Amino acid sequence: MTHRKPKPRLVSRRTAIACTGGGLIAAALGVVVDVDVSRDPGPGRAETQDEGGAGPPAQTTPEQGQAWMPDVTHKPLTVNFTPGGIREMRGLVLHVQEGENSLHDRFSDPAVECSSHFWVSQSGEIEQYVSAHDRAWAQGAGNPSWLSVETSGFASRPLTVQQVDAVARIYAWGMAQHGWPLEPASTPLGQGFGIHSMGGQDWGGHACPGPLRSAQTGAILSTVRVRHAR
Repeated sequence: MTHRKPKPRLVSRRTAIACTGGGLIAAALGVVVDVDVSRDPGPGRAETQDEGGAGPPAQTTPEQGQAWMPDVTHKPLTVNFTPGGIREMRGLVLHVQEGENSLHDRFSDPAVECSSHFWVSQSGEIEQYVSAHDRAWAQGAGNPSWLSVETSGFASRPLTVQQVDAVARIYAWGMAQHGWPLEPASTPLGQGFGIHSMGGQDWGGHACPGPLRSAQTGAILSTVRVRHAR
């Protein structure tokens, strides 16, 4: 789940944007809303954090590899991301939507101020909203160093078989194009496949994606190894 920036000056797509935040869950229109209890923006607003320490350099640079994953639905955003804002390429972070249906319309609302690189439906459909060379607003201080994937559904329910396979496809693409290692990441200073909650307060202080989906990261990496190795 993504979280909101606190009231930045709105700028054009060509301008880099900095943001900060933290989180608690509320629901609106069937999608997740993460609200910082210390700076509650009111119902229906989502939080994203942008700047922060990225840790030691990763093995690859953001200029390497494809910007857009082939064979998925491309729905580029015009707001709520930082063009050219990826500083390094550490891996992919798993999120839970706490809702259903495509997030494109929500992320296209300038007032929402959050986004992710990818979204995966419960049937395994993949939508990409933000270039891999641009910074989505998804996991606070981790935004400059990690790509992000939102998964439809709720933390109380595991990923579907189709979602496991779709996230594995995204990860296999990232391995081939951006050098992600085939291993889990447990801290923001690591590399590989991580979860939103591993970033702690610097990433918004979320429990996302919850114990059930967090426990499926191993199955996703195994699916990469068995079905999608390149």
